[in-house]
Amino acid sequence: MKKALFTFAILLLAVAAQAQIKVHDDNWVSIGCLNGDFGLQVTPSGLTYFRTQNHNDFSWANLSMANKSTQKHWIVQNQYDTNHLGNHLFYVSGNGQVHSVSTLITEIRGASKSNVEPISGGDALATILEINGYFYETDPLVTPEDIESSEYVDEEAVSGMIEDLGKRSVGLSGENLAGVFPDAVRTDPEARLCIDYNAVVTMLVEAVKQQQAEIELLRKTLEENGLLEPEKQ
Repeated sequence: MKKALFTFAILLLAVAAQAQIKVHDDNWVSIGCLNGDFGLQVTPSGLTYFRTQNHNDFSWANLSMANKSTQKHWIVQNQYDTNHLGNHLFYVSGNGQVHSVSTLITEIRGASKSNVEPISGGDALATILEINGYFYETDPLVTPEDIESSEYVDEEAVSGMIEDLGKRSVGLSGENLAGVFPDAVRTDPEARLCIDYNAVVTMLVEAVKQQQAEIELLRKTLEENGLLEPEKQ
């Protein structure tokens, strides 16, 4: 009898060890992990946290699989804004497009910055003149009928979204930048070229300043030779 009870206890422990879901004393719910170290963690208020078990560099974490290219993922709402409770402040579509109400790039405090040097206005202007912009077309994600029939599309957005289907995209080329402004190009682990648009904007700032200095010098020369009326103060 004792042997049977011992065996039963061992079986119960084995089942518990393999459990996929657990409700903790503080009402947190763990799915995929008993102690909350990884897997899906749900708070009593309904907030959800994804904790990956894999901590390797460049490994996938918190991957959300989209069934549709326009499906919304990782949605952030401002639950305290009573006038816009339905607004999605940030979300990622299934095709990788990111939508947000604003984008702020945080400069990390204490980040090590060595060999800092100003950008030459002349170099910046020469670089910008070598950068080419491109129009390009992509395959439509949905049809007009899909948009009109979707219960998730606001009626006021239907006409605009259908019109957007015929619009071309505009952007820079990673290949072009790699030869002109390599500091603005990065390579991801899947061998795709990624553009650092903040670097391009910074270069634009210095290029505009250089161009403005040249304009002011030209204006002064023309004024001194009587070819241009002095600028009114």
